[in-house]
Amino acid sequence: MLSRRWVGDDDYSVNFEWDKMAHMDTKGPATIDDLYNVPEDGRKYELVDGEILVSPGGFRHGQVSVQIGYLIKRFLEGSPIGVVCGADLGIIFPNGNLRSPDVTFVRNEKVPAGEAAERFLEAVPDLVVEVLSPGDHMRHVADKIGEFLESGVCLVWLVDPQPETVTVYRSLTDTRQLRGDDLIDGNSVLPGFKAKVSDFF
Repeated sequence: MLSRRWVGDDDYSVNFEWDKMAHMDTKGPATIDDLYNVPEDGRKYELVDGEILVSPGGFRHGQVSVQIGYLIKRFLEGSPIGVVCGADLGIIFPNGNLRSPDVTFVRNEKVPAGEAAERFLEAVPDLVVEVLSPGDHMRHVADKIGEFLESGVCLVWLVDPQPETVTVYRSLTDTRQLRGDDLIDGNSVLPGFKAKVSDFF
């Protein structure tokens, strides 16, 4: 059972009474090397404060994530300024955590080449998208968004498929919530990108 609370147009809060995020046991604090050995079972694994977290998404979550990635990919075909990746991309952030946003955009100058392209990304992405699932604990989501922004991510989109909204974060104090026919743009990160919020769903 879950409850939702809206505070104004720009202040978004969700209170969840249950949490499906699982933990993977390791001997002592987990490392990046441990993540290279997790099973290829289609689930998303992240390294947070020395602990491997497993957070599988549902069907709707996957559908929305792919749709957003497709819209960005289609835009990049006409404006090849970077690369878009899905939730299987692992990103090592400056604090040592490894995160896997549902959609990630990286500008060309940060795209790895050669052997580095076969490993986890060690550059801070320019845009990350997180799509909420019913089992997400909002405290974990808020921590993740804060970590992205503090690490230097310029733009974060928090997408909620149930009320079909997108909360845009350019900083922890600069947020805007959009829905329906509202236009979402890429700001200076994806200059020229525009879509209706409804196109995400």
